[in-house]
Amino acid sequence: MKWLFSMSKLLWLLLIFVFSFQSLQAQRYSKRQIRKDLEELPGFENAFIGFLLADPSKRKPIFEQYADKHMTPGSTTKLFTIYGAMNHLPEVLPALEYTIKGDSLIFWSTGYPLTLHPDHTDSTVMNFLKETGKNLYYWPRPTEDSRFGPGWGWDDYPYYFGAEKSVFPIHGNSVKFILDNKNKTYTMSPEYRGFRVSVDSLYAERSSVTRDEFWNEFKIQFATNYDVDTITRAFHTSDALFTELLSNAIQKPVHTLEMEARPENHETLNGVVADSLYKWTLQDSDNLFAEQIMLMISGQQSDTLGTEKSIAFLKTEDPLLQIFQYSSPLIWRDGSGLSRYNMFTPSTFGAMLYNWTYPYPGKRLAESPSTDFLNFFPQGGTSGTLKDWYGPYVYAKTGTLSNNHALVGYILTDEGKTLQFVLIANHYTVPTSTIRKSMGVILEKIKKGY
Repeated sequence: MKWLFSMSKLLWLLLIFVFSFQSLQAQRYSKRQIRKDLEELPGFENAFIGFLLADPSKRKPIFEQYADKHMTPGSTTKLFTIYGAMNHLPEVLPALEYTIKGDSLIFWSTGYPLTLHPDHTDSTVMNFLKETGKNLYYWPRPTEDSRFGPGWGWDDYPYYFGAEKSVFPIHGNSVKFILDNKNKTYTMSPEYRGFRVSVDSLYAERSSVTRDEFWNEFKIQFATNYDVDTITRAFHTSDALFTELLSNAIQKPVHTLEMEARPENHETLNGVVADSLYKWTLQDSDNLFAEQIMLMISGQQSDTLGTEKSIAFLKTEDPLLQIFQYSSPLIWRDGSGLSRYNMFTPSTFGAMLYNWTYPYPGKRLAESPSTDFLNFFPQGGTSGTLKDWYGPYVYAKTGTLSNNHALVGYILTDEGKTLQFVLIANHYTVPTSTIRKSMGVILEKIKKGY
């Protein structure tokens, strides 16, 4: 009898184990199911989908589809920009360089983008120049870059996301308008007499501010509602405009000076901690920040600022990026990802993510606790560009150009794993929201299945 009871108990335990195992198997997101979803989810049917899912702790991929194919990355390009900056810029960013000669202070830019920026204001430069008793002379540092990068959309010029690159950005190279539609009045920051503003006599359903491409002439159209709208518009930059805006801010004259090169003996005025700028760049996908970071990298190597110079330096001097030149060459043209000429493979993103998590020795990334790396990324449903998308288990950078969308980052699973993923959809014909929703389906299944 005791023997029968023991056998019965053993049988029940065996059945529980079988059902539990079957349940776990049912929950697991198999490679076959992943492949099926990548082919059949809405928007994926006629698109080119590259996907890489990897467990960094095991240093091997869980699933790959077209992982070795070059694809359009959009703003996920910023991950390579920030990766390069973390390894090759100082921990506190240089805001200004200068030298003093007699009663004169001669200064020039480092490419630093935060001086009087409307959203992340840094008054370091302004206070320094305001407090000195010296006469101020500005040297416009030479640059190889034009106002826009190669392959940028020509019609993005009035918007902040298309703000012009420049040697010395000020106010984020933009103007912030606050429109009171009820009273049909406005304020602008910065206020500058050279910015010409006119008001359309006709009202529209939505308020707007337009700008002439090559002149800082803005036209406001108020809305028929009573809302107060804030609209930011990029301005057309020049060395003359910079000195005038800076002079207005510090209430002192600023003269322009020509020099052949930086003096060997010069001082550096420090700005913000670098990680703050990197986080803002990734969280908000700020294109101007990314482009200026590229210029800052080149400024560490020579007098001339240039994106192409920075990319060439990173490709040849960074150990990880060197490897890519032999396996999956980086087709890399700008810092922000606005260029349609950029092309990376999911595998190169995967290697970069791995080195972000487990940095190679001797680089600054290795000096920070590896658990901190997630804080740089937007979090699903919580922050940055993912505030309205996905669950809090997703930490990733988005990238979107017309008919192309990418999502690159990390996912925290129900089993406590931190997995890396790269999901890129190119050449789709549906709304991007459809692609995002289908990506969300895959991410949720990964969370539950791994």
